[in-house]
Amino acid sequence: MKRSIAIAVLMMLLTICGAGAQVLTDAPGTPTQDVVLTLEAHWQDEEKTPYALDVLQADQLTMDTVTDVFEFTYKEKNRPARWFPLETQQAIAQMYGIDPDILHMTEFMRLHAAKAEPETMLKAVMTVDVEYQPGQLIVVVLGDTSDPEELVWTPVLSRVTATGVIDFDVPMELMEQLQGEDVLFSLLTVREGTGGSTAYETEKTDSTDIPSKTAADNTRVVDADGDAENGGGHRFRLLVVGENDVIRKELAKLSNHIVKEQLPASTHLPQASQNEFELLVGKLCSVQEMPIYEYVCLITEDYRDTDGDAAALLAFATPYAEGQTVITALGLPREDAKETDPTLMNWAVQRAEVMEEGRVEIIFDQLALSGMGEEKGLLLVFSEPFEE
Repeated sequence: MKRSIAIAVLMMLLTICGAGAQVLTDAPGTPTQDVVLTLEAHWQDEEKTPYALDVLQADQLTMDTVTDVFEFTYKEKNRPARWFPLETQQAIAQMYGIDPDILHMTEFMRLHAAKAEPETMLKAVMTVDVEYQPGQLIVVVLGDTSDPEELVWTPVLSRVTATGVIDFDVPMELMEQLQGEDVLFSLLTVREGTGGSTAYETEKTDSTDIPSKTAADNTRVVDADGDAENGGGHRFRLLVVGENDVIRKELAKLSNHIVKEQLPASTHLPQASQNEFELLVGKLCSVQEMPIYEYVCLITEDYRDTDGDAAALLAFATPYAEGQTVITALGLPREDAKETDPTLMNWAVQRAEVMEEGRVEIIFDQLALSGMGEEKGLLLVFSEPFEE
């Protein structure tokens, strides 16, 4: 039953079936620090003195907290703002004059505030690879981690000043608490349209670049329920396509890593992705013992990245068991990749769960969904090994 990626490279045996629950998740499935292009901060004094506010890779507290938010929002069907303490919700409502329930969460990451006694307010400018638009309502909420058991959350005045540019102001009193500490950063926003946004699937496309008739015959995408009757939110497509040259080269590198070099599949990913992989899996399974049983190439059409992460239900030939530990990595070609690089792609580690009938629900990363509008993505499915 156990198969190596070398076999998978020769024959893709994927079937994507009806995904009636394919929806945007209203909260990120994993930390989103990779969206940040630049982050600059300065004190609001006459000299605008620079201050070190840095983006860090996720740690266990970040992953555990984003998991708690995700499960509260997506699994338990609550509004994301309701995850925060009541006083934080009330502060959001008062500061922005809104009902916090209209908001969804798109960003969640770990920052570090340098140790420096503040004498004035701090202004921070974050440029992200997400097309938030000037005038779009956003709410930045900062988490004080000085007591990890009792996180303190405070909304701060924030705005979009240019496409993908987020300004937020941190009062001096709050900076006195945060300086010298790690800070959890979350961003809440609104979606365009009154009905929200829902991903949907259509019948299989007539792609001419699917190299294997077996793959084409075993791959179909069918309609899923939307919410057009609730006001007509934005929709996008997630489609299965064939391999291209860069994906074939990446699969060859992956096969060489696993089969010839006899290395764990997860160590093909960059170190930062490996770290996130381990944080996400935790103690459920040994990361280095999780083989790849399936892969598939995907694209999106008409995805809007400010809608955040989305869940899709996939069914594969591999007979996954409900509750079996699975995780996915989605790779997109790097512009600066060289043939000699260990991998030609940027990778997003994504949470996944085996549902009824062995179908796998995957929480697709917003940057990956956006990137698949321009390039084909390679989805790898890792799982705890089957018995021989």
